[in-house]
Amino acid sequence: MALRVLLPLLLLVAALLLHQAEGVDNPASDCCLKTSQKTIPIKLVKTYSIQGPESGCVLRAVVFTTKKNVKICSSPSDPSVQKLIRSLENKRRNHSLHKTKRQKRKQV
Repeated sequence: MALRVLLPLLLLVAALLLHQAEGVDNPASDCCLKTSQKTIPIKLVKTYSIQGPESGCVLRAVVFTTKKNVKICSSPSDPSVQKLIRSLENKRRNHSLHKTKRQKRKQV
């Protein structure tokens, strides 16, 4: 009798543990597993992020998101990737600077 009650309970616990081990609702489940060697044109890229052990991923990579929301994984040590990151940062800074100037003009 106790086995009939205990067995479904054990199966439920095992299913929950297996579900969690698969990476469901785990940010690491979106990790890059390899990086692309292709050069990415800046006009295609919207944003980027960095993944690594601190974000729960084994592989350290730069993840570029294109304007069409396609994710491209690249090596952070690649010189063309570093150049693209600098270009995106400069573009972001310039956009932020122009936005601040417009806001100041509106206040006057």
